[in-house]
Amino acid sequence: MPSKLKKIKQWENINFDTIIDVRSPSEYKEDHIIGSINCPVLSDKERIEVGTIYKKESTFRAKIIGSSLTARNIANHIESKFINQKGSWRPLIYCWRGGQRSKSFAIILSEVGWRTYQLDGGYKKYRNNVINYLNKIGSKLKVILISGKTGSAKTKILQNIVSHGGQILDLENLANHKGSLLGKIPGFEQPSQKLFESRLFYELKKLDLRKNIYVEAESSKIGNLHIPKSIWGKMIKSPRIEIKADVKLRSSFLIKDYDYMCNDPELIKPIINGLKNKLSKKLIGEWLVLINENKWFDLTKSFLENHYDPSYSSNTIKNDRKIIKQIEAKTLSDFDINRIAKLIVSQK
Repeated sequence: MPSKLKKIKQWENINFDTIIDVRSPSEYKEDHIIGSINCPVLSDKERIEVGTIYKKESTFRAKIIGSSLTARNIANHIESKFINQKGSWRPLIYCWRGGQRSKSFAIILSEVGWRTYQLDGGYKKYRNNVINYLNKIGSKLKVILISGKTGSAKTKILQNIVSHGGQILDLENLANHKGSLLGKIPGFEQPSQKLFESRLFYELKKLDLRKNIYVEAESSKIGNLHIPKSIWGKMIKSPRIEIKADVKLRSSFLIKDYDYMCNDPELIKPIINGLKNKLSKKLIGEWLVLINENKWFDLTKSFLENHYDPSYSSNTIKNDRKIIKQIEAKTLSDFDINRIAKLIVSQK
């Protein structure tokens, strides 16, 4: 017997086998429930086509064209993605508001006999849940910041904390950006602000809020993305563990960590040119010469001494969070990074 279609509001309470977003690819790219797959009932082009007919010709004709395209696309999705699913398969379907797009898809899957659910309120309901959660969660977090000057391997230390049983929130990973002026990662696009917030929501939901959460000290922006106000408000009041490493050690680490820039110096020049209003022409000129001569250690050391370190000192004064421990890095080798991570987790 075919299963009855179920509409639900509390989608997180059920362990679905597949979450299916039936909106257009551009809507899905902007934001979606993390872990969902995109099976659009109308492509971006088809959606525009149907919308144009609706506005300029007739509502009835738009419905005819839209329903035929929808039926064809749903059939293609079933044949290409779901044809081997067992009768016990339990999908959740959603669209923008929980309207016709998700209803059409969900009815067909339900009639097959699959245990199908439709998200009441759709993406809009989900988005409101994300916003409300992020607006309130900051005060409930037990954040400990990992701070230190640029090049002190904070991100790698943070990631190593997991192997010692600690909880982390890796904001840079969620933002696809290293957080600094040179933080854009080649080949990676930053998510939209909405998708960044969905990623945050998803990660925070996995954490035990009774325990410490280690977070790298950041500015309020990571690349083009803003850390939500409640989380940022908690960060600027949280205690920190400071990693100390001398400028030569940090310079050597950065050359390895940003090796793709050394291999393609053209990535650096536009960023340097963007600093012309902040730094002297003489210094900018010296940097360009060092790039042309492939003197990466000298360039990196000068970057740190003339831009990054003064900026760090200024921000530290503005946000004078309590230092609960200072850890001196003897090296920034994988072994030493792991040693530091272990020390951090053992800090009570």
